[in-house]
Amino acid sequence: MKTIANKCIIALLLIVPAFWGCKDDMEYNNDGVTATTLVAPDNNTAVELYNLESATIDFEWNSTVGSVYYQLAFYGSDGKELYRVAPEERTTTISMTHPMLNEIAHLAGIAPRTTGSLQWGVVTVKGMLETVSEKWTLTLSSYTAFNDFPVSLYVTGPGSEGGTDATAAPQFSVTGEGTYEIYTFLKAGEGFYFTNKNTPGGGRTFTVKDDFIVEGNDALTVETEGMYLITLNFITAKMTATAISNVRYFVPNTNTYTAMTYKGYGKWEHSVTLGNLTSSNNQYKFVVRVGTTDRSWGCNTQAGQASPPQILEGDYFYVYTNAHSTSSSQRARYSYRYMLELSNQPITLTLDMSANNDHYTHVVNAGDLTVYPVNNFIAPAEGATVALSKVAGSSLKFEWTPSSGTGPTPKYSVIFYSDAAGINEIGNAAADNNSYASSVTILHSALETVAAAAGIPAEGTGDIWWSVQTTVLTTSEIASIPPRKLTITRFPGIPAEVYISGAASEAGATLANAIPLKKIADGEFEIYTRLTTGDTYYFVNAKTGAPRQFSVTSANAIIEGGSTTPTETAIYKITLNFNTDVAAFKKISSVTWYILWWNQEKALDYQGLGVWKKTITIGANECSDGNGDNRYKFRMTDNSSTNSGRSQWIAVNTTDSEPSGNPNYYYIRQDYVTQQWTDGWVWKVAGHSGWNGNTYVVTFSLKSDETYTHMVTRQ
Repeated sequence: MKTIANKCIIALLLIVPAFWGCKDDMEYNNDGVTATTLVAPDNNTAVELYNLESATIDFEWNSTVGSVYYQLAFYGSDGKELYRVAPEERTTTISMTHPMLNEIAHLAGIAPRTTGSLQWGVVTVKGMLETVSEKWTLTLSSYTAFNDFPVSLYVTGPGSEGGTDATAAPQFSVTGEGTYEIYTFLKAGEGFYFTNKNTPGGGRTFTVKDDFIVEGNDALTVETEGMYLITLNFITAKMTATAISNVRYFVPNTNTYTAMTYKGYGKWEHSVTLGNLTSSNNQYKFVVRVGTTDRSWGCNTQAGQASPPQILEGDYFYVYTNAHSTSSSQRARYSYRYMLELSNQPITLTLDMSANNDHYTHVVNAGDLTVYPVNNFIAPAEGATVALSKVAGSSLKFEWTPSSGTGPTPKYSVIFYSDAAGINEIGNAAADNNSYASSVTILHSALETVAAAAGIPAEGTGDIWWSVQTTVLTTSEIASIPPRKLTITRFPGIPAEVYISGAASEAGATLANAIPLKKIADGEFEIYTRLTTGDTYYFVNAKTGAPRQFSVTSANAIIEGGSTTPTETAIYKITLNFNTDVAAFKKISSVTWYILWWNQEKALDYQGLGVWKKTITIGANECSDGNGDNRYKFRMTDNSSTNSGRSQWIAVNTTDSEPSGNPNYYYIRQDYVTQQWTDGWVWKVAGHSGWNGNTYVVTFSLKSDETYTHMVTRQ
């Protein structure tokens, strides 16, 4: 019978390779960063790995010029980076244990108990710049006890929580390929082992011999009864059993710890009556002693959750293990927050560190919460009428008597229906004061949307009905009285589509040639176009028949009928908002192709209909680096006050790679920020081999009947 000593055994797990990410497309210039030269182990060194933390290999390299950092990197046979690790400060050596190298061998595809090769090198880093040394080959003979890992894993035996009943065996959480862990209670001196099935008759069984996991059911024991964190790594064939004690509920604001009660199978419980929750006293987390060290069981954000949850379920309540500090300025790290509605309420907290869920979590149980529905409406009165107005700030107030009851503070919202029975919901509006008030003031523009959803025709009059929904935490009830009728007359004339026409427009005065504006929201349209002085332009809602006509006054108000004379021949961005009957104009003075690496702009020529284009040749020695980074974006200058009228046009879809053939690669969007680098939102010239002497056809398209896009083609 194998006895596991009651001591803290710390298992150092490898950093997941994805932490560093793929470096293949990070094309930072490395001027001023010198690659180091490798020293040891020698190129083509062969190493037989052993499952011992004391077995190590020292990697060494020469220092380089300047204030730089180093990172040891390993690469697979295909050249892709697998793993990085940094030595302390700027030292030029790092010691790697055999178990760590065995993990890296596994990442490189070296099968257990076989020999294979990978490469290693050293990355020299200075700020955002980095360069890689030559790569040397390292041949590793990998060890492991298992080629096939259990799909599920359980702890069983008389010393386990489930005893000898296999069906009651506690289950391990799968933490990675071939790795498992469990928080469970073990009895002192009574045997336990592991199995891949919790059914009568069982399946494969596992135990530990000579510090290796092997197949078999020889009994393992612990010297001290209590909670343990057991980890099994079938890649390294290693097991750890670390004592878990003092699981406590912790309130940072009052610096109070309260012991939680273990309920079995990785779950702890604590009941508490909450006080008046405010921004400073609604934080909490859990603190556990792992071995001899206190650890935080809380959220995964060091600063703690910034806001309370909206509902009492979901990933907000996931539990992560982090460091715990008793410093007054740091003890709230990784804390959760209570919903304010729980003020002065008794609750029960259940901490669930079992394998029952996809992630370790905890549950806030507020008990049997009764929702008392609203039973009296105050305003507007039954059958009230309202003619909607576009005048800014026009609104209608809805008011009711608050619900009764002594439970958590309820939230309210007005619900709109298209029928008197309150079946077909067509809209809603949260009450004022973050949904806690017993009233809400709703803008006429929002009621216009509700009226449209009810099927009331544009400019028409019709009926909608409204009621009030009361919500306590995640439970809601509609008012106990019938919905109340409201008769609405809709806004006049919000067109479904808009075109620009007239002799001053690019389309001329022929109606059939009118240019469509892009619809950006209900009642909102925009277009990039040239207007010419000496003639007039206007807007219409159709290109045939006798459409409605609109014009813009000198005060930028949209009115029915008439036409407008431009004050200056120029290219404009015109925005029409028929919800407010207000127009906006920006004069576009330039659109440029901006090459990030050498921080230069090349002006494009306006072609008409919202398109700029130019054939551009980069002259000899125009770029300080003949090859250079091939990233680019666009810049625009207008006469607005935002950022002095300077904006950049960047990628709609995050990208930092060359074109893939998908048209949406070229889609563009505007951002009133003009810094040089915009990682992830730029494009690259296809087939780039240097700027100097190359010719490019650059097209920048803001055509209103198409998706905003661009194209750069090297000739």
